[in-house]
Amino acid sequence: MVVNEKSSVRAAGGCLCEKVLYEIHGPLYDVSMCHCSKCRRIHGHVAAYAHTLRKDLVLTKQEGLKWYRSEKDETPNVYRGFCKECGSSLFWDPRETRDKIWISAGTINLPTGLKTIGHVWLSQAGDYYEITDDLPKFEESSKGVFGKWRENQQPNKMP
Repeated sequence: MVVNEKSSVRAAGGCLCEKVLYEIHGPLYDVSMCHCSKCRRIHGHVAAYAHTLRKDLVLTKQEGLKWYRSEKDETPNVYRGFCKECGSSLFWDPRETRDKIWISAGTINLPTGLKTIGHVWLSQAGDYYEITDDLPKFEESSKGVFGKWRENQQPNKMP
């Protein structure tokens, strides 16, 4: 992540109290829905994440940013970024994948131009909702077929 870099802004967003603000200065990829128990606990429901290259995420304000190391995650060395003032969940950062970072889609300013492309970790989904769409669904992580498909995905274009 870069702090206060100047270049063309693809998207911007931040937390509810605006003590964490960011800009995305490069490709932004469509949304994956994560149903794992950790995401459900930190978000209060499923998580919706878009991702970008780490170098393209620019933190323009970070006084409220706090990182929590999620030791119970199936993915090793994962940190979750949230605002310590308002509690907004902003980032999912698997530090092992040094070139990418995931951004909570609900924190991106409208219009996003994004679409949802699939569901992961259905083996841990809550019992209080149904998934009724026809998008790809995976019992565990996005590794394998979905991961390869997502890796080959083209960046989303703004409307």
